[in-house]
Amino acid sequence: MAVARHRFGPQFIVRVAVDSATEIKAGDAVFLDGDDAKPAGSEPWVTDLATTQANFVNHFLGIAQADHPAGSGDVRDFPVDISPLSVYELDCAAETHEIGDTLGMAKASGNALVADQVRKAAAAASCFRCVRRDPIAASRVYVRMQSAYWGINDATRQ
Repeated sequence: MAVARHRFGPQFIVRVAVDSATEIKAGDAVFLDGDDAKPAGSEPWVTDLATTQANFVNHFLGIAQADHPAGSGDVRDFPVDISPLSVYELDCAAETHEIGDTLGMAKASGNALVADQVRKAAAAASCFRCVRRDPIAASRVYVRMQSAYWGINDATRQ
């Protein structure tokens, strides 16, 4: 089971719309598609992982704070944390991490992103920065995020 847990730091919760057909789980990284939130796994695949991750960065909203089962009706006040000061523990590929490492959404089997898992990525393809060193390969990482809807949307300046 995937994990995306708020560990510390102030949250800034925004309320967004979600269409009835969209399934989102608490802890999913979500983006805005027009005026509706969708999980990272719904990001259209373009060319390769780095390009798809970089496209995701351009409209990355934040971390979902609740579940929205598919078919549960349209919602207009779905909670999402967009604070760059929030620190989350996220699932990741087993890798070592240094403070400041940039991470983007992981690739699912096939051509799609995983909504609740990250991996090291180039700055242009990342929404997250590591905030706790893991010198031995770990499958969870502490990160802070940079929402495209908070401050400057420039991963290299995070």
